[in-house]
Amino acid sequence: MNFCEECGVLVVPGADGEQCTDCNPTGGAPILSRQAETVGTELEKLSSTKSGAIRKKNAVKWLRNCERPSSSELKRSMLPKPARFEGSTFETDISNIRVTGDAQFIETIAGLLKPILDLENDETRVELNLQRTKIRDTKRYTGNYALYLSVTERGGQ
Repeated sequence: MNFCEECGVLVVPGADGEQCTDCNPTGGAPILSRQAETVGTELEKLSSTKSGAIRKKNAVKWLRNCERPSSSELKRSMLPKPARFEGSTFETDISNIRVTGDAQFIETIAGLLKPILDLENDETRVELNLQRTKIRDTKRYTGNYALYLSVTERGGQ
């Protein structure tokens, strides 16, 4: 998979150029990611501050209007990390989930995420890291947990 070096969006494999058409309209590569869809999401319609933050009142209204996705909708929404990808995925449209909290909270949220396990197949693998959290200074366990979940393309030789 190729990503725009400027904004991190997924571009068509094998396309010429290191930028997408949004960042370089005259010579950029066509966008392949969900950002290229003509039907936008409600999230994309929310206005943000100069720093990119969405005001709490708008975020609450948005969250209240979100519907629980079906298993297939949840799986379709995941964009896998490319094989042999290195570096931060923060500025890309690669899907990553991180949940932290006590055991009851983690188990509750994990139940919502179970359909993602179905994405384990010959082409992709599910990366799942579940761990107890520690206090940095004392290295003692807090009684809380961290759950990290993503999907990655399987790499060839």
